[in-house]
Amino acid sequence: MCLFLLVCAVVPAQEPAPSSGPFPAVAEFPQFQKILSERSFDKPARLSEVEDGRLIADVGFERYAQRVYAAGDSGDISIAIITLMDFRAAYSLLTLRRSTNIQEGPPGDAFAAASRGLMFFQGRDWVRVDGPKAPLDLLRQVAISVSNRLGARGQKPPSLIRHLPSAGCDSASVKYFPGLKSFETYSGSQAFKSLNLDSDAEIAQALYAVDNQMGTLTLLSFPTPEVGEDYFNNFTSRAPEGKQREKTYLKRAGPLVAVLKGRLDPKTADRILGSISHSYAIRWIYEKPKRKGVSWGIPVRILQTVVSSIILVILLFIVAIIAGAGFAVLRFVRRRRSSKKAPDWLGQTDSTKLR
Repeated sequence: MCLFLLVCAVVPAQEPAPSSGPFPAVAEFPQFQKILSERSFDKPARLSEVEDGRLIADVGFERYAQRVYAAGDSGDISIAIITLMDFRAAYSLLTLRRSTNIQEGPPGDAFAAASRGLMFFQGRDWVRVDGPKAPLDLLRQVAISVSNRLGARGQKPPSLIRHLPSAGCDSASVKYFPGLKSFETYSGSQAFKSLNLDSDAEIAQALYAVDNQMGTLTLLSFPTPEVGEDYFNNFTSRAPEGKQREKTYLKRAGPLVAVLKGRLDPKTADRILGSISHSYAIRWIYEKPKRKGVSWGIPVRILQTVVSSIILVILLFIVAIIAGAGFAVLRFVRRRRSSKKAPDWLGQTDSTKLR
């Protein structure tokens, strides 16, 4: 016992290293020397300190965090993590702030290389790793470390992206907007007015080139087919006046409306718009799934034990009733038989004496 107390006094208690959240610890990479700066905020007003702050706010901002490391010969490495309202906003920011093709992760659910590093989206987080002097391999390792700390991957791009026609599409030009506000901020008021939008919608946009003819396709997803139909029917009457070299082609499929603008002939436009379609699916849900291990707020094992006990008591009660009834019937039968077989000489003796 004394030896145990002595060992406990000599050996200090080991405490877990403090967590650095989504940011890598300095000791994780040999190139990291120290943390130069760190900041975080959740007030949209402070986005004025950040590049494209207004666009980030319009997409759906929730929280900003940044850490800058000193990395010796690799220069300074900056990690910025922006938490947005949902995965659509995070994916939108990736499409709007990248300059190269988007690739499937890791790092993240999808990523794109940048001039000084790379960026990716994962869930509702958008991450950018910058290092002007750092090798791309190091930046990728840092990005993967951040991605692993953010949790599980597996989020797909918004379904509207899959409706963009593949023929002639310039994948590097694909942009996604979760709403009108971000579209107007990014594209400008003139481009926004040219679409005559007065109802909120998801927007996907890309450049197309077919047979040396080029155009811009804007794919709109409205809340309901009826809203899409109204927009489709009223687009021509609300189109801005003036001479335009570009031709405009429209196609509607359910709640989707495609607006194709450019110097394209009708045949080429039809090749691009022809593949756009929309289908409906029905899923029958018979009952609400229960949480594993819990039912009505009670752990399943405890609930099963209680139910089994109640059933056992009921069975024992039924057995007792049956046994009691059987015993009563048996006694009744035996008494009846014994009364029939009893001798009657006592009655005869008494009558003799009376005579």
